[in-house]
Amino acid sequence: METDDCACLLPRRFGGTATFLGEDTTKGRYGAVSLRRCKHCDRIWLDYFVEYEGFSRSDRWYRAVVSPEDAARVKPTTAVALIAAQPWHIYGGSYFEHAGKRGAGLVLVDL
Repeated sequence: METDDCACLLPRRFGGTATFLGEDTTKGRYGAVSLRRCKHCDRIWLDYFVEYEGFSRSDRWYRAVVSPEDAARVKPTTAVALIAAQPWHIYGGSYFEHAGKRGAGLVLVDL
């Protein structure tokens, strides 16, 4: 049951068990893609994390709530587009110099 006051909606990463879907190797990014279900409200989150070893402060992550139908068909190579298509997402990491904020639209995962 989804609620509007669940901790998973706060602009920070939350714990829990994730299901790793694989790596998005588009443009050599090797982004880690996973799905996570909130144990409190049952929302399904699509997580994307990428870091470029040769560049300091390059790590960034995104997460967005997705429908069960989208969760069933998402692939690592379609994750960025699916996150960008959601009404909002949460993003953060050293690249952005913050631990997490809400945003919408553009998902910056390339160098």
